[in-house]
Amino acid sequence: MIRARPTRRSLLLTTLALAACAGGPPAPRPWHETATRELNLSLANFEVLGRRVTLTRSATATGPLPVVVYLPGLGQGGESGQRWAAAWAQAGYAVLGVQPLQADQDAWRSELARSGEFKQVGLLHYGDALRAERLAMLRRLRPALQAAQPGLDWTRAALAGYETGAQTALDARADTGWQAVIAISPPAMQTPAAGSATLLVTSDVDGDALGLVTRPAERRQAFDAMAPGSAWLLNLPNTSHAGLAGTLAPDNWHAQDEHQFRAPRMGGRQGHGGGVESPPGGGARGMRSGSASEAAQANLGDALHDSTAFLDAQLRGRPLQAARLQPR
Repeated sequence: MIRARPTRRSLLLTTLALAACAGGPPAPRPWHETATRELNLSLANFEVLGRRVTLTRSATATGPLPVVVYLPGLGQGGESGQRWAAAWAQAGYAVLGVQPLQADQDAWRSELARSGEFKQVGLLHYGDALRAERLAMLRRLRPALQAAQPGLDWTRAALAGYETGAQTALDARADTGWQAVIAISPPAMQTPAAGSATLLVTSDVDGDALGLVTRPAERRQAFDAMAPGSAWLLNLPNTSHAGLAGTLAPDNWHAQDEHQFRAPRMGGRQGHGGGVESPPGGGARGMRSGSASEAAQANLGDALHDSTAFLDAQLRGRPLQAARLQPR
């Protein structure tokens, strides 16, 4: 069984736990400080086709690095998913985070969100029109990203995404140029049966306050339709939808989250924010994909390790030895 280097994994999980200690979480350090000073990562930002891209890589890695393009979920920008990006970057990948559509990034500031019409927000952004627009934009972004970062090894490239990003990643699994796909908490959907090797990540409590997914098991619909031998499933125990985002909330949400976070209740109504039944923050801010308190307490250790093992197998030709992955 593949195991991450103890020092790297323990440093990553200890640093990113942040709020797990008893007695209430301390104020988190700015992510840039944690990433560069403690995790030995290099962060950079640039624009491509009018979209802001966040590049996360090891500060000491040399040579052309294989690539992971990460597509975040609703209301998130390219800087989101720091836990995923940090784990993959520490394993020697260059992670490029980008939100293909401005409409997705602004989802929780839209008129529908301000009116509390969250199911309509979901229907709009997961619907056919924006789904097609997002896929078309990804196909434009791929060569533009390669032109902007020619020093990376684009012959070994994976596509990963969360929520709407997972939907688009699955839609693109048959596209040329991607050697692997990682879909984190996708909606119930149809996807090409054949295509790049695919890892679908979900959990037994991967709920949805939008009302589009009635049972967590529905998120594996795409996996069940994939060709045998082309896909693997990682079904985590007791990891909320918000925790799967792997996102650290902005610093100015921290104090508010200390008062509003409620631990997930087994068997209760699972919220989009991870055990929170109503939109934390309220008003125009709307719902969140991963609040500071909730996401910090989520244990993504297994997912970080096994998703890295999956990337190593598909992009580096290493044996896939991750016992928790269920093959199709």
